[in-house]
Amino acid sequence: WSANIPSTPPTFTAAGEQLSVVPSFRYLGSILSEDNTIDNEVQNRIKQASAAFGRLRRRVFQNKNLHLRTKVCVYQAICITTLLYSCKAWVTYSRHIRALEQFHIRCLQRILGITWRDRVPHSEVLSKTNCRSIEATITQHQLRWLGHVVRMASNRLPRRVLYGQLHHGRRSAGGQKKRYKDQLKTALKKCKIRPEALEDAAADRNTWRQLCRDGTQMLEEERKARRQERRLRRNTPTVAVATATTYTSPTCNRICGSRIGLFSHQRTHR
Repeated sequence: WSANIPSTPPTFTAAGEQLSVVPSFRYLGSILSEDNTIDNEVQNRIKQASAAFGRLRRRVFQNKNLHLRTKVCVYQAICITTLLYSCKAWVTYSRHIRALEQFHIRCLQRILGITWRDRVPHSEVLSKTNCRSIEATITQHQLRWLGHVVRMASNRLPRRVLYGQLHHGRRSAGGQKKRYKDQLKTALKKCKIRPEALEDAAADRNTWRQLCRDGTQMLEEERKARRQERRLRRNTPTVAVATATTYTSPTCNRICGSRIGLFSHQRTHR
């Protein structure tokens, strides 16, 4: 909608009764917003998963008679399933991944009985619990759903929406909102899957599942390598190297150690 034209709220009636216009509402367990973002949905998923984790905390996660593997299996079956409900259709930004990762790591730390004071890296927390990051999990779910949609018949609604294009209208200038197709292209690029070979690879279900597992495993390894590199760069002390280049003022022959110092000194002669 143009900013100069005031938008009028639409009118919907059901059984002769007019429905109220609201900024967001719940549909099939998910929260749909008027701005087509998943900010409210992510916060709601975190609240639901946190409540599920809290109900099982004393009986399962803090129970010393249970093995760590059992606790992690219960956590993945209940909390992760609640956290990533309907993530196949999400269009995520870095802020969404960051919030979900923080909740995921916090839960795993409580299962392991460690706190931030122990200074255990997140990669080590994931390695001890044999879990993957939220980014890799969402990517695998979306790729598997993409293969399922590609294998659908051409008259099915999900396939028609995925391959559909708008006949009228154009995108405005400036930064654009990420579309679901952009999300899928990014997931394919991260997993080293060529988009032009998508239909041939997704035709066989077993082959596509193995391709998704290999791609997300590669994504997880690259993510760990990047975090390890940042950690080493952050913890490695940097030594300032003195430069032998000097700059002489043409006015008073004063020697300056840097070009910006020479520029500042030249202003005094104006």
